[in-house]
Amino acid sequence: MVKGRDAARAKLERLRSLDGAPEEQIALASRLVASERNVDVVQAAVAVLAARADPALRPVLLRRYADCDRDGTRRDPGGALRAAILAALRPLLLPEDVPLLARATATYEFLYGESTGDLRAAGLLALNEVDHVLAAYHAARLLTDGYTSIMSGEPAVTAARVLAAQDQRLPLYAYVTRDEGGVADVLAECLRGLVPLPASLLPALVEGYRESADEIVLLGLFDLLLAHETRADYTGFLLDFLRATRHDNIFRYLVNTIIAGRQPDLIAHLEALAAAERDSRKRDILLAALALR
Repeated sequence: MVKGRDAARAKLERLRSLDGAPEEQIALASRLVASERNVDVVQAAVAVLAARADPALRPVLLRRYADCDRDGTRRDPGGALRAAILAALRPLLLPEDVPLLARATATYEFLYGESTGDLRAAGLLALNEVDHVLAAYHAARLLTDGYTSIMSGEPAVTAARVLAAQDQRLPLYAYVTRDEGGVADVLAECLRGLVPLPASLLPALVEGYRESADEIVLLGLFDLLLAHETRADYTGFLLDFLRATRHDNIFRYLVNTIIAGRQPDLIAHLEALAAAERDSRKRDILLAALALR
């Protein structure tokens, strides 16, 4: 085992040592992708090939993907290597790759629970490069994937981003208004994707989520409000939250987002908050952000 780790380390060092000799590095990376068993070494080699984005590299990447996919739970448990290969292939994809990519979006493998959510997300992003229409259908399915990770929200978070980028907002609205709730990261991403929401529908969303105890969901709601055309209607809500919250991370995020947005009215409110704030940590956050104007 120690010998195996030493060999893998030596291959990684050799790969990195060729940064100044790109052709040799590509040649070595291609050989490693084709035959290396150590996952860390293969992922490093895939990253080298991804940076080149050379159509001549498609065959070796596709062959390794197919090799992993034949017995995913044994050859690529969790799907991390296949996800990395799909990311490397994105600028090299052709219409003929659609069946492979659609299969990736529908790959479910179980170790100590379902483990390939990131692979389904990578498959969706890749599919969106070559077939927007088919990708939208798969994204709508993955948005409510029953095996969505409660830790990362994948693949549903990626599905929400793809749908928003395609201006397919109805599935996002359906997700945030359903009775059974949802995964926090997915709710937040869906809320962010609803910036074009008709103004008449926004109050109900605010009412439904303003008391959320989950910071991730609140961040999604505030991102929506700060970008929406009716932003000014919710200034009071935003300021009340900033005054009341004791969560430094979300406070810092909102303050910095407002500063980055360069909206004079909100910045003026931040100046007033800084002058009145008695909590030294919050005051320091405000002053540091205001100094960046």
